[in-house]
Amino acid sequence: MKRFGVALLSTLAFTSTFASLAGAQSGDIKVIINGVTQQYTQSPVVSQNTTLVPLRGVFESLGAQVEWDSKAKKVTASKNDDTLTLNVGSKLAYKNSAPVQLDAATQIQKGQVFVPLRFVSQSLGAKVDWNQTTRTVTISNQANGSTAGDSLSSKPLTAPVTKVTYDTYYNDSLTYDAAVKLAIADSTSVKTGELNIDQAGKIMKETGKNIDFVPAEAGDEAQDKAFKGYAQTNLNYEAAKKNLDMTKESIEYNVKDLYNKLLQKQNAVKLAALNIEDAERKLKVAQIKRDNQMSSDYEVTQATNQLTQNQAALDKAKKDLDSAYVSLNQLIGYKPEQRYELKDKPVYSEFKDNVETKVSQVLTSSTAIWLSEQKVDLAELSLKLYSFNTQGTTYEAQQLDVEKAQYATEGTKRQLEEAVRTLYNNIKGLESQYSQIQAGLVSARSAADMTKKQFDVGLATELQVYEANLKVTTAEQQAEDIVTSIDTLKMAYNKPWVMQGASS
Repeated sequence: MKRFGVALLSTLAFTSTFASLAGAQSGDIKVIINGVTQQYTQSPVVSQNTTLVPLRGVFESLGAQVEWDSKAKKVTASKNDDTLTLNVGSKLAYKNSAPVQLDAATQIQKGQVFVPLRFVSQSLGAKVDWNQTTRTVTISNQANGSTAGDSLSSKPLTAPVTKVTYDTYYNDSLTYDAAVKLAIADSTSVKTGELNIDQAGKIMKETGKNIDFVPAEAGDEAQDKAFKGYAQTNLNYEAAKKNLDMTKESIEYNVKDLYNKLLQKQNAVKLAALNIEDAERKLKVAQIKRDNQMSSDYEVTQATNQLTQNQAALDKAKKDLDSAYVSLNQLIGYKPEQRYELKDKPVYSEFKDNVETKVSQVLTSSTAIWLSEQKVDLAELSLKLYSFNTQGTTYEAQQLDVEKAQYATEGTKRQLEEAVRTLYNNIKGLESQYSQIQAGLVSARSAADMTKKQFDVGLATELQVYEANLKVTTAEQQAEDIVTSIDTLKMAYNKPWVMQGASS
């Protein structure tokens, strides 16, 4: 009897019709396919009195296979003997080469292809209902349009997997290198830096005309003044070139930081959607247990509250993803609403480096230190060529200028040295976390495999299989996020001055 109860609970949890109790925002369109509430990264929309739904999510849930041709902007879906083709932007689709007129043109919104709802019934023969009051789309392609939620099924269940619809039907794709080129081309700071070089070069050339010889010590006041002026303009010219290099390096770091954060936000949306499906499954089970007098209303209330919290988490994750796109778009000169597929994903490799050697390299190659040392040289030159006939300053005051410049240089060196060591320790700390997650993944995958085998012989429920797979997926995405963070830190480690330039 107990074994029968487990099978009943598993079957009902898989097949029963369920209307989500999550507190969706007013105006959201809910989609229920064969009794299961769907979760998409982009909700269905109404455009020109036509309801549009995400093609891949709906079609795959109805058993169709979907392929995307990014060059032709064409979608191909197939099920049994039927083949469907659609071109983005067209109001004409084809079913087995026969034209099908659409209520509205297919379109891409935030990386997903949307099609008119009626096309689902036209193409796959599914039953489609639209409830205007609750803004709910109900789709069914099961026998007689029912979901078999009220009876036992003798058909073996298929073990579920943690999969969320996250389409990549982007109009464009973006590599990191391409993003850097776009950001540099769009940067007003780079354009200003180039003008500064041109201006400083012309001034240096002009001031050099007044130099008759290089003074070894204070002598002719006019000549000393001219030489100091030339030395200053020469420094300005070299500093302008160095500053432009540092500006570009800071842009490279900014792009890396925002590009990788966008990858992390995409992962967050995927995981949030999976957590909603997990909460929905738990709520189904809680409702069935209550209906069979196996639990109280309290368990249902708790499950409902968790589902509401998870829905809020998904809404926040979507907003964070949109903000991440806007931030990167602003840097590379794209429109705020533009969406694209990120082509470069960091790959883990153990970080091996001698931090003491890196400190020496950074102190030698740092643009910030070079600029600071040049100011010391200029202050020393002014002191060397000091004329006691000069009004407005004293020799002692210029000595203090030299000391101040030296202290500033020393301070810059200490800051960069501290940054290198801190970044090194942060990277190694993240590597330790990554190793722990990988160790946990081995156990999680083993547990998921065992749960799947138990499910196949009726010793585990569908919910238990899903939760085991969810643990694996969660750990995998946590590992990806750590690898992405390490990738950003590695760039800062090699050129720590870019963080200061990026922040300023």
